Amino acid sequence: MKQIERYIFGRIATIAFWAAALITILALTTQVLIRVDVLTTSGSALATFVTLAASLVPKMLLVVAPFALIIGIGRILTTMNDDSELVVIEASGASNKFIVKPVVFISVLIGVLTIIIANFVAPPAARMLYSTISNANTDIISIAISSGGFQKIEDDLYIQVSEKLAGGEMNGIFLSDRRDPAAELLYYARSGAIVKNDDVNLLVMRDGQVHRGTGSDDQTSIINFSSYALDLQSFVPSSPEAALRPAELYLDELLNPETVANADRNWERFYAFQIHNRLSSWLYPIAFGLIMVAFLGRAQSHRSDKIHLVSTAVVICIVVRLAGGYALEQTETVPEAVYFAYIVPIATILYFSMIIIRGRQIKLPKFWVKLGEASISLIEKLFNRQNTKDRGVGLA
Repeated sequence: MKQIERYIFGRIATIAFWAAALITILALTTQVLIRVDVLTTSGSALATFVTLAASLVPKMLLVVAPFALIIGIGRILTTMNDDSELVVIEASGASNKFIVKPVVFISVLIGVLTIIIANFVAPPAARMLYSTISNANTDIISIAISSGGFQKIEDDLYIQVSEKLAGGEMNGIFLSDRRDPAAELLYYARSGAIVKNDDVNLLVMRDGQVHRGTGSDDQTSIINFSSYALDLQSFVPSSPEAALRPAELYLDELLNPETVANADRNWERFYAFQIHNRLSSWLYPIAFGLIMVAFLGRAQSHRSDKIHLVSTAVVICIVVRLAGGYALEQTETVPEAVYFAYIVPIATILYFSMIIIRGRQIKLPKFWVKLGEASISLIEKLFNRQNTKDRGVGLA
């Protein structure tokens, strides 16, 4: 790259990086708050938070990175236009490739990173996410033991410990298990402790009783014991997380699901979506980069023209992404729709590449410009009216 190309590349990369970081943090905060129950039922909330956040980042980046690229390119090219840098480049007789080349390079780079994340980073991250959720369900036993009150583990399964002593000892253990109507179980023990034996957590109860009800004839049998051990894993809520979902499978596993012993067969209808989403996602950053440089890669003499070009370019990027996403969603019912998932971004790339190669400057239709001006004028009027109201309230 020449010096001017490195200059443009570096500025776009910096803005895109910080935009991706900030948007990812905001989205990550929202996603973690949605899963706040995982944190509150975890014995180690900080470690769970870090693990949960790390497992969500790859999925966030797949969505955020292309739009962070739009922000980076749009910001730098409009700034260069405002500072007359684009005018100087054109006046010097330099080719438009000095603008196009760094934009295309960073777009391809983000496209490559996208396909790497989608196929090699996101699947293990998804497995870590579901494992974290599952471990949080296991930790609920420990929380119940230290809470001193009744704790619901799942429907018809409760545990209560009256007192936790030093050294892990517990007094007054009560456990109610009514998940099986044909065999209702009540455990009571004066004392007990959690003992780990060969990676198995056992709740060892001492000096207690087991009340077993048949449910059908209202008969109850009582068994006294001096020592009784229960595997805590049997009290972890059963869920399909143990079986691998489509997001957790690698590309070769999605292509050959019969080779994956623990794949969840209930999700097979989503395999096609996952496969083509991962194989087509890298095309969108390239399409977005070409759209932005086709609209903003030349000097604009009027401020209003620049605003309309930026907004139009962003709208086209969003429409292209929505069209490709819609085509992917239809693959479940219309398999032929998968072709449009590739046709939409590839057609966009070819069309705007031709515009750039021919050196054409995009001119917006007059009706679109007038519509944009009317929208801006309306927003300004509403904003000014609200400011007037706020000042009036302040004076009152």
